[in-house]
Amino acid sequence: MLIAIGCDAYDNPPLQPLAGAENDAATIFEHLVAKNWGEYDRAQSKLLLSPTMAALRSAIEVALFSGPPIEELTFFFAGHGGVKDNTYFLCLKDTDVGRMSLNALSMTQLFGWITEAKIRHTNLIVDACHAGGVVHDIGVLLNPNVIGKAGSLAISILAAAGSDEYAGESDGTGHCTSALMSCLKGETSVQTTRPSLDLVEVGQVVSRTMQGTGQSPVCWGINLFGISQLAKNPRFSEGSAHISETFPGLASNGAGNEHIRAASDAIWEQYLSLTREFDAERFLDVIQPVCANLEEEPAVAAAFIVGLAATFGARIAATGDHFEVARIQSACAVALLPMAASSTHCADAIMQLSKEVVASIEDGTDQLLTEFTESTFTLLSKDGGIADFYFLPLRLMSILGWLGAAVHIQTISGKSTAVIAPKAAELVRLIMAHYSNSIVPVSDEMTPFYVSFAAAADVLGCEEELESISGLLLTILHQRGGWIADPRLSGEDALRFLTAVTERRCDDFRNILANPTSLLPAVLLVMDRSGLADIADGAMKGFDHMNINIFVPNDFSTFGAGLIEDGTNFSLNIGHTVFSVSDLVAEWSKIEEHLSADAILASLAVRISSVLASLLRPDRVAWFLVAGQTAKTS
Repeated sequence: MLIAIGCDAYDNPPLQPLAGAENDAATIFEHLVAKNWGEYDRAQSKLLLSPTMAALRSAIEVALFSGPPIEELTFFFAGHGGVKDNTYFLCLKDTDVGRMSLNALSMTQLFGWITEAKIRHTNLIVDACHAGGVVHDIGVLLNPNVIGKAGSLAISILAAAGSDEYAGESDGTGHCTSALMSCLKGETSVQTTRPSLDLVEVGQVVSRTMQGTGQSPVCWGINLFGISQLAKNPRFSEGSAHISETFPGLASNGAGNEHIRAASDAIWEQYLSLTREFDAERFLDVIQPVCANLEEEPAVAAAFIVGLAATFGARIAATGDHFEVARIQSACAVALLPMAASSTHCADAIMQLSKEVVASIEDGTDQLLTEFTESTFTLLSKDGGIADFYFLPLRLMSILGWLGAAVHIQTISGKSTAVIAPKAAELVRLIMAHYSNSIVPVSDEMTPFYVSFAAAADVLGCEEELESISGLLLTILHQRGGWIADPRLSGEDALRFLTAVTERRCDDFRNILANPTSLLPAVLLVMDRSGLADIADGAMKGFDHMNINIFVPNDFSTFGAGLIEDGTNFSLNIGHTVFSVSDLVAEWSKIEEHLSADAILASLAVRISSVLASLLRPDRVAWFLVAGQTAKTS
């Protein structure tokens, strides 16, 4: 349903008449009720031009409470607006600014109506001055004493201007509405991977296009009950007739949605924390239990996750870090991994999300390439200092791993790597040209990233770079007797590790060292595959008594869990179980055979989400990426 309100006429000063608000409302209305653009029901939708408060209240009562439950509501307002007593009001024809609580529409009241009507998802668009003041009322959504259970509804908001800014209009149209319509018509691209447009992602584009105009649109929101369907996506590359075809719609009162509501406080908390950082493991710890409760309703789980990916991804995109966007999209795919092999809905969602991951990695690659042209120090932390001795090597290997992941997704999906591979290869070469001295083994959590890159090096055309990286890792590992830090060290323990290896006192810090280690067997196996077994063999004596381990889960559908309960640890001791690289390869061949026979890995969605899981929870390795690779002749 669509409710579009435009108010040009005002009875009471100081509210002055406007020239474009009614035009904006009519333009939005005609676009969204058109079958080719929005699919909103024209008969049920309402277009209100300069209404009084009484007329608006009557129209709202009929629209929201006289028919069946509303799944998707888009509420558009153009006109005057303002903040009074920490509440944002929409000003109507008969509004008196001295008595706004009586004859203006407060956001608190609107949110109360929306909640009482049990609307699944609401798109709120306000093209008015100081519209960013809407955020003053967001607390209403989270306050159970005001409107019921916290987070009981999902809402996306686009406000045309900051709380201290005016919303401009010219030539009979509002500047924000004009930018919005450019997105809805496809003149400005938003995304090409889904048939529907979500208001949050559209709002992010609107905000970027209006930078420098003196008007800064504010956009945020979260989809708890599936992907928002603001309008059709004219740029959708596969051309869909209906915006609802991606995933089945979810009824706001569906049984499965109770599990979503139960976790809504924690989900909102994750969303609001995104301006600080994205903690993938903490996010998964919140989202995975919800998906587990939806195991009997996989379509609900798929829609729920795709909705989160859209809104969380758009919020992170505002920070400008595209690799972080890829991580949130990946986390959403990993959340569906337990149902990937049994549900086509979940498998399809993972494949769709993986396309978005590739697009985000490509954007991140472009961004880094541009930054390299401006400064070769772009990968150093802003604060610099001693922390980079530990965290820069992790950052570099992480980038390499995500570049590899993009290649694997395309390869596993049967898609071309012709676009991403040349860019990724150029970035790899720049990293090696300027940061090769920082390719240093510091933590076992580097292993999944190293394996991801190594398995993609051939497609990237980076075999020489892989050989250099492997040689650098092996050399430092040999100098340190194979010792490397445990994953996820705190800053304090990272400093202790750096001190230990610098002063060659690793025996005094065994509590923070990886024992056994997964990085060393990864390096040795990759060097064997690269035809460098002789070099690796020469270093084996330096690793005498080192414990190495290769873990393989019994069921890859559990590979994204915080704790994988069932699996096999293939543990070996150098100088006791194995003495040479050929001994390790012989043991590996047994593991390789086991992986090749794993039926669940035949699922493309399982393989892709398992790769992503290893990069998000780097205490596990997607060893199947190494399996089947032919060793080169030394």
